[in-house]
Amino acid sequence: MSDSTKKAERGRRNHKFDLLRILFATFVLLAHAPELTDGNLSRELLARTLHTSFNFGALGVDGFFLLSGFLIVQSWQGNPEFSNFFRKRLLRIVPGYVVAALLATLVVGLLAPGVPHFFKQLNHHYVISVLMLGKLATPPVFPGSFTDAINGSLWTIPYEVRCYFIVALWGICGFFRRPLLWLGTTVFLLFLLVFPALTGPPEGWRTLYYLTGQPAQIARLTSAFFVGGCFWLFRRFISFRGALALPAAVIILVVAAFGPTHIEPAIVVFGGYLLFYFGQLTSVPLGWMRSVPDISYGVYLYGGPVEGLWIWYLRGSPWVAFVGATIISFALGWLSWHFVERPMLTFKRRTIAPLPPP
Repeated sequence: MSDSTKKAERGRRNHKFDLLRILFATFVLLAHAPELTDGNLSRELLARTLHTSFNFGALGVDGFFLLSGFLIVQSWQGNPEFSNFFRKRLLRIVPGYVVAALLATLVVGLLAPGVPHFFKQLNHHYVISVLMLGKLATPPVFPGSFTDAINGSLWTIPYEVRCYFIVALWGICGFFRRPLLWLGTTVFLLFLLVFPALTGPPEGWRTLYYLTGQPAQIARLTSAFFVGGCFWLFRRFISFRGALALPAAVIILVVAAFGPTHIEPAIVVFGGYLLFYFGQLTSVPLGWMRSVPDISYGVYLYGGPVEGLWIWYLRGSPWVAFVGATIISFALGWLSWHFVERPMLTFKRRTIAPLPPP
């Protein structure tokens, strides 16, 4: 494959992936609505259907990590240079997170503090949580509600960043020249996902949680990321056809009906096939997505505090809260893209390269 062909392959923006990211962020809002309303997790639509704890929020997060594994491995192979790779990743993740974290802390701290003198009680734990790009360690908020966190969704972002380090380390060590090594690691992670009891923390592990995260979540999220990476590394050997997509969907339905406790591995593997099958379809016209900004990250960042404030103030139906919070979060995602995320992308692009379309 010529250099020009490689650049063309990397440069094509897949608007189906853009649409899926927005959908996955919306799934997280849908899952959290009943939980924040009355603490009843079983009211969530997917969890109620499957009779398990797997819900639309987990589906959305798994989808994010599948797409991320595919795109981040692609990015490294397109420009395998550590400092440039991490500059791009950090500019994409950090500015939006920091602005959203500070704004959410300010707004929720003013409107729904759970303790007197809320801002005086912010301490070094809060600073560390922001520096770690994780769930905000603040005093309790939303008094009398079923959550005391400003944004419970942020816990996944440090796992995403750790996956970036894995890709960079993999590339520096030259392991991408041996894609079967990535495949073998993927199989091992999926094995841990199928048998979660094997991911119990060893003695002394808890002291490393700030750096590594929880073992069960490592297996869960990293396995989805690695599966996504497999779809990129072995793309020339994977046939995406409707004749294969149908059995993949049937397998997911069979597992959901007869073994719902193992639905997540089935979603990651066979749902991953369906995701990338949809991503390569040429019969789905999404040219209109060219004019749609990438609001998915902003929706994910602002959805939690917006939904929490809506439910705390208005109560009522969780589904009304979901619709209202989604509309507001989409607007905030639009603002985040145009005034925070997109301007920061100028620092990761050469001056001769155009910005993403407004």
